Amino acid sequence: MTPARVLAFLCAVLLVLALIGQLLPKDGLRLGSLELRFPSAREVLFPEEQQLVDIGDILALPTDSVTMPMDTLATDTMAVDTASTALVFDASKLAPLEERIKLHYPAGGKAALHDFFAALESAGSASKPIRILHYGDSQLEGDRITAYVRNKLQTQFGGNGPGLFSVADIVPHFSVARELSDNWERYSVMTKKPKNQKHDRFGALSAFSRFTPILADTVALDTVVHTATITVKPERRCFGKAQAWSDCRLFYGWHRAPITLTMTVDGTETSNETIPASEQLLTREWRFDGTPKQVVITMKGVDSPDVFGVSMEGRNGVAMDNIPARGAAGYEFRRSDQALLSRMYDELDVKLLILQYGGNVLPNLKSADEAAQYGRFFGAQIARFKKLVPGVSIIVIGPSDMSIKEGDAYVTRPFLEDVRDAMKTNALAQGAVFWDMYEAMGGKNSMASWVQADPPLAANDYTHFSPQGARKVGELFYSALIGDFAEYHSARQ
Repeated sequence: MTPARVLAFLCAVLLVLALIGQLLPKDGLRLGSLELRFPSAREVLFPEEQQLVDIGDILALPTDSVTMPMDTLATDTMAVDTASTALVFDASKLAPLEERIKLHYPAGGKAALHDFFAALESAGSASKPIRILHYGDSQLEGDRITAYVRNKLQTQFGGNGPGLFSVADIVPHFSVARELSDNWERYSVMTKKPKNQKHDRFGALSAFSRFTPILADTVALDTVVHTATITVKPERRCFGKAQAWSDCRLFYGWHRAPITLTMTVDGTETSNETIPASEQLLTREWRFDGTPKQVVITMKGVDSPDVFGVSMEGRNGVAMDNIPARGAAGYEFRRSDQALLSRMYDELDVKLLILQYGGNVLPNLKSADEAAQYGRFFGAQIARFKKLVPGVSIIVIGPSDMSIKEGDAYVTRPFLEDVRDAMKTNALAQGAVFWDMYEAMGGKNSMASWVQADPPLAANDYTHFSPQGARKVGELFYSALIGDFAEYHSARQ
């Protein structure tokens, strides 16, 4: 083929593509899950560089390093006034972020958090830690965001340890090192139940673990004795406060035959007991003189209990639990046995629930009405929690900015602001507090700026935060919370 014919062929192809581009709607043609869109000639010949949202104020905000010492009580924005023992909050260090990161309160005002703030005031001298449960979707996986806020709170108000975590999990935990025997299996509220699982007892972590298969009650147990181990060590790469713990608590139950439960601390067996068959939630607590280098929990029996979690914590101060569920939208709690949830929350003595959701519904939404409906569903879950945990304080965290590609630019997903607004409206109506993460990180189209920051504050999926970004979000949320606590504390002096 001669060069002239090649050129003619290419021109013909370009002409046909240009004609198709003119015939297709500007916003593209959707074929099922596939969207077909042709760029205009102007977009091809004269592409415009995406204008990024200015997040200089966030980039300038200092955050704590994992490697920095955490032994002092003072933080970047909070200090102890030794003359009056009052906590002094320096809001000027947040300028100009104060308005964007503020907590939004229901009709009753800031009293919605006063019970929690009162517990915080006395946390360091209490006989047990005050409990914060941080629920969310995959943005929290691996203890992201939670780890930072936990460390800030424990540094300020006392407390140690990573809190409650699952035995078997789908991702490593940033703040605790786990080693498991190979026979542990995970059962989650987010996955399809096995045929023989006839119950919904998932517990406070929305998942439980077993070392023998689930059998129908009518099936006789095998006579083979199974042995399973859970080895827990301090994670040396995490914040210092999470590396120290003096108590270990085990939550388990519903085994059809006796089990042997053994605790081994730094190679020395410290307890060995036989636990009778049970059809209820059981707890076991072990206390240590100092933080062990390693603890091993060993279970032996012909039938595994459902193990709902292990908690490594201190004896007072703050305990904060990271509870992510990949793909969760925040209304999966209705699938869990409510009696067990209530009992486990009571055992944990929960003072604050943080519910961080909204992102996973966005890809499936087709209208603002559907976003409003999601908000109503979410509000019903808040009402559910208020019945399960009477008197608990609740903070709802709305979705972060999430981007899709539109031409050459990354823009905010459709209906994200509708979801944010619906969650806020229904959270406040139910007496919960709302924190607008979308607005805090810069609002519309801000995720692109987080991805392209140096170092990147978000991943290339334009959805999830990087470790640095998670610390920024943690600092923004903590600053809003502690600022309002300081106001409460100061008014009581």
